[in-house]
Amino acid sequence: MTEALRISAVLAAHNEEGNVGDAVRGVRDHCEDLLELLVIDDGSTDGTVAEAEAAGARVVRLTPNRGKGAALLAGLREVDPEATHVLFIDADGQDDPADIPTLVSEARDGGEFVNGSRWLGTLERGSISLPNRIGNRFMTELLNLRHGARITDSQAGFRLISKRLLNPDRFRSREYEVETEMMLHAVRAGARIVEVPVTRYARGEGATDFRRVRNGVRILATIVVGRPVFR
Repeated sequence: MTEALRISAVLAAHNEEGNVGDAVRGVRDHCEDLLELLVIDDGSTDGTVAEAEAAGARVVRLTPNRGKGAALLAGLREVDPEATHVLFIDADGQDDPADIPTLVSEARDGGEFVNGSRWLGTLERGSISLPNRIGNRFMTELLNLRHGARITDSQAGFRLISKRLLNPDRFRSREYEVETEMMLHAVRAGARIVEVPVTRYARGEGATDFRRVRNGVRILATIVVGRPVFR
């Protein structure tokens, strides 16, 4: 029998009132190997903290707002030492927690970096804009070409990763380039990277913090140079 994983779930949240509660409950309902669930509140000014706590998360508060990368790295520093893997899933409700068992199954079979690929799965109406879709595909192909990878979704936020690949002192990301930096680190480490199809939904409440030009440039620079450039 395969040994059970011990999973710490880390969700970065900035003004996700109306979304984060369902995301937390979804993880708790679908992750049977869950050790802990952390919501890193990135300077929210709405009811994100209260909603996350009511749903059963342990909330770590950052002030002021620092960016998704900084929030996820702060979360890694809070992860239980007994955890074997870290689950990353967006707090905005666009990821489907029902896909978690698929990621867990691949991790049990030896996948060290299990990537939830939207391009292999289902994109529901309104889940991603056309410019972002084009940009994502371009960045992914560039990463594959430059770094010898073979992946389909370099900016996926839905992932299950072995904790050995996640020393927070090795990362520099502040914003949305964090997913790319994590992928590059796994590629360089020779980790077994596996992709699984996942479903992506349209956002329910609020608006994304992603800024197409600013964050696109940061991701591009990370791919070209091989590490985050901007602080």
